[in-house]
Amino acid sequence: MKIIRSAGIGIIAGLIASVAVGCYRSPNTTWYEPHDYKGADDPLLSKLEQGGLHAQLDERVRAVQTDR
Repeated sequence: MKIIRSAGIGIIAGLIASVAVGCYRSPNTTWYEPHDYKGADDPLLSKLEQGGLHAQLDERVRAVQTDR
């Protein structure tokens, strides 16, 4: 009976250890200051300025969000 109990405890400890190791992920986050974009240039910004896309998007927002 002691052997079965020891084996059960060993199995549970092994499962807990494998879950803990399997769920670990090294933190590789980068912290930025708010309102200070440091990424690559957004290709959609140039499209927004040309071709009236900004006006189309404004019209869409006004059509759907009438409470704002």
